[in-house]
Amino acid sequence: MGTLQDVFMAVQEKTPESLGPNAWYIATAAALVSLGKAEEIGALSVHLTSSVSSEHKSSREQVSKRLRDVLMKEWTLVGIPLVVTAVASLAQAEEDLELDGHLSEKWRNPMHPQEVSQRGTTFMQTLYAQNLTSLFSTWGSHREDFEYLEKNIIYGLYLSDHGVLSPIEAEVVILTAIMCQGLKAPTIWHLRGLRRLGISAEDVEALYVHFGAFPSTSVLSPEFQVMFPDQIENYVAEC
Repeated sequence: MGTLQDVFMAVQEKTPESLGPNAWYIATAAALVSLGKAEEIGALSVHLTSSVSSEHKSSREQVSKRLRDVLMKEWTLVGIPLVVTAVASLAQAEEDLELDGHLSEKWRNPMHPQEVSQRGTTFMQTLYAQNLTSLFSTWGSHREDFEYLEKNIIYGLYLSDHGVLSPIEAEVVILTAIMCQGLKAPTIWHLRGLRRLGISAEDVEALYVHFGAFPSTSVLSPEFQVMFPDQIENYVAEC
């Protein structure tokens, strides 16, 4: 069994470059929380900042803000108890970094609710495309309440906020968090979502296969299993 450091380096090496230079640790953070290893977020932070000189405070702040944004998004996907556990671990790891602890600008001066709703709706339409209406229709008599929740809160306030993480990075958080819970249908939706954001079928498949395989052979989650290895090519080919 490898150490967490071994896992971090393996993920960094194998994460497709098209997802961006920060995607490997964004996906790793999302996976740790989703797999019930939220207390290891601090170790990831230490790994990321240990090689950064104390004079490069801005670089450390960027890592911190990115991990915070992963967690702000991920609570909508896995629940708040796991996320606040991760927040405490992250804060402990950052005790000596002298980071800004003020309320973020986006909360001090929030967007108008209609703008939030439109932003959420637009991102959902990008990810789900022609499948969005049919997805909503599966909710029956609960549709109106949950469609409002998705457009105005889940996506509107959180998942479509791309002030820190890019749309692709946000979708990496969404896909990884869902995939690591073993949820087949939502995983398929978000495999397609990455494709609709312009990521190639090969790179989406690589992300899926890597995060489907590495937890089963590492310290993260021995019981995690790949959901549908024989069908993955078909799913990532569909947009």
